[in-house]
Amino acid sequence: MSRQSYSPPRRPRLLTVNDGGRTAIIMIGPVRGPEHLDIIRTRRFYHVPASAIASSRTAVPYIAFYESASWFKHEAGLIREYAEVLKVTRVRRGDLPGLTWPGRQGEEAPYYRFDLGPLVPLPRVITNPEQLRVVFRFPDIQRFHQAETLRDLGGSPDRDRRPRPKSGTTRKGAGKT
Repeated sequence: MSRQSYSPPRRPRLLTVNDGGRTAIIMIGPVRGPEHLDIIRTRRFYHVPASAIASSRTAVPYIAFYESASWFKHEAGLIREYAEVLKVTRVRRGDLPGLTWPGRQGEEAPYYRFDLGPLVPLPRVITNPEQLRVVFRFPDIQRFHQAETLRDLGGSPDRDRRPRPKSGTTRKGAGKT
């Protein structure tokens, strides 16, 4: 597999970012455990299986790191650090240094590697007292900056928020043959 490299659009290094009237998005990414967090801190990269997120989701200016209660032996999961994304590269899992745990799809599986700037501690830790499931979340930076709990992050602002039809009802023209 060839290495593909591209950089996300550059953003200012502040949490109050605005891009032509649109607020920038931050990716909340789960951390596998203390060993994974150590790799993030020392080698300054975060990795995601290419099958886990759409390629369009890699164009984020920041990543925040979610530490689950179960992996980190916390009372509740939490986010206490984030980092600026400097570059994103698509690589084989086997080309990611320092990973000692097995990958689900083997060493040939494609991954996104996010090269990071220095980790920045949050002024206030974001907790997950409700133990909400975290795979990946993409809140806007303003909401992230104001959040106290994971619930405060809400959904992604670019997600379609149209209400779903009530059960037993159909959309106009649906069900006709």
